[in-house]
Amino acid sequence: MKIDIGESLACSYLRHVKCCWIVQANWKTSEHWERCQDADLEARYSEMKQHFDPKGSVFKQTAAEFLKQGEIDVVGIDQQSEVHAMEVAFHGAGLNYGDSTSADNVLKKMLRTLFILRTYHSSQTPVYIYFLSPKVGPTGQSRLETVFANLRRVYADVEWRLLTNDHFAECIVKPTLEKASEVTDLSELFVRSTKLLEIAGYRLSRPDVASSSVPTRRDQKGQENKLQPLVQELMRTLLVVPSLLNVAEKESLTDKKYCRDKLALKIGNHGLIRGIQEGKEVNGHPRYWAKPYGGFYVCSQWPKDSHCDNPIVAA
Repeated sequence: MKIDIGESLACSYLRHVKCCWIVQANWKTSEHWERCQDADLEARYSEMKQHFDPKGSVFKQTAAEFLKQGEIDVVGIDQQSEVHAMEVAFHGAGLNYGDSTSADNVLKKMLRTLFILRTYHSSQTPVYIYFLSPKVGPTGQSRLETVFANLRRVYADVEWRLLTNDHFAECIVKPTLEKASEVTDLSELFVRSTKLLEIAGYRLSRPDVASSSVPTRRDQKGQENKLQPLVQELMRTLLVVPSLLNVAEKESLTDKKYCRDKLALKIGNHGLIRGIQEGKEVNGHPRYWAKPYGGFYVCSQWPKDSHCDNPIVAA
């Protein structure tokens, strides 16, 4: 089963910040739901294509196929019966989205979401449609802003929300963290992850999430403790079943060059993790903790002074 932390954050945001009493991830339609006639469906679909794809290069399906293939990452209905639909793009390396094809894909997602909601909901129902991503480059951001400007122009009755970069942190992450401290239901992955850090002694910087402050652990004298407990708790969460990492991500973390160049980790001439069959020693010296996590040993070389100037952590 795939666990998406971005979708979990969106669910927690809708449930606790927007006060949605119904929230569902990976929402799909049913062929058994009542909807308008095919002729009316095709008419609305043709109008949409005339506005956004007059050459027919993006929308190549029929209206029924376009509707059937739809899936919305997260949908919520709040206490005023307003509908919130979210598409979430969460990638550690950030979104490229520098070409027109990627922008067309986002446009297609947004229009399909609107098409689905208007097919099964009254036109009088207030609708909010979001695109969320924590990291988008300047070129991609410019293209997305153009997409959303066009959507707002054509469909002014819909609340279109593009929340990326600092807006993602300020409008989504920050208010959700503020609410998470009062939530006792740990079935939500995002809320559970915040509780894990708090139990381990790390206080999340809720007042200013947008500044990307790093959680720190302090003892009673106010001094920062070692990094080892944080790394152990984090890797236990990522690697122990059900693992939150796929095969490719695990392979990257075993690559010393990737750990050095991409993550800026100063852990010596070895990867962050290694398979248990390779042992715990590097050149005759123990460099990994004795207890494996999910079939991997985790590097134990985490002196505080060697990591305090990590450019990725400090950014």
